[in-house]
Amino acid sequence: MYNILSKENMNETNRIWQDTIEALIDPSYGMDEEEETDYLNKIMAKLKSGKDLTSEELNYLKLHNSQLYMTALRVKYKKQAVENQLKNCKSKEEAQEVIDCAIGGIGKDDPDKEYLIAGIREIEKEFKKSEYYKRLPEKKEESERKKLKNYLYNKNNDSDDDESIFQGENITPIAELLDVLPVFEAKA
Repeated sequence: MYNILSKENMNETNRIWQDTIEALIDPSYGMDEEEETDYLNKIMAKLKSGKDLTSEELNYLKLHNSQLYMTALRVKYKKQAVENQLKNCKSKEEAQEVIDCAIGGIGKDDPDKEYLIAGIREIEKEFKKSEYYKRLPEKKEESERKKLKNYLYNKNNDSDDDESIFQGENITPIAELLDVLPVFEAKA
C-alpha cells in the first residue's frame, strides 16, 4: 500500500528540490558565466552611482561576493542615517551641513569611500527635489525667527491686551526672551 521510493528516486527528488530552492534564492541561477559577469557589473555600476540595490541584487551579493555585500549594506545604512537626519533639518543651510558632515566623516583611506559618497550624493539629490526641502528657509536664523514670530503671533492672538507686534513696536531680544519664559505664581 505504501509507495516506497527507491534510493534513486529519493536522490532525484532531493536534487529537484535542491534545484528549485537554489532557483528561488540565487538570482543568477541558470545564467552562464558571461551573463553573471554582466549582472555583477550592473550591480557595481548601480552602487557606484549611489542608487539603491534591489533585494534580489543584495541576495546575489550575499551568495557570490560577501565583501561587496558588506559594502552595499554599509552604504544602505549610511544613506538611511543621512536621510533621517535631513528629515529633521529646519533650514537649507542645516541640510547642507548634515551632508557635508556625512561626507567629511568618511576617512580618506576608507575602501568604500567611493560608494559611500555616491550614496550620500544620491540622497542629497533626491532630498533637494522634495517639496519639504523647497519649503525650508535658507538660513538657520530665518527658521528661528519664523518660529519665534509664529510663537509671538499666536501668543498675541491669544491675549488681547498686548498688540505691540501689530502696532510696529520694536521687540528687543530681552522682551522676546521674557515672553517665552514660563511664569510662576507665588502662593502665600
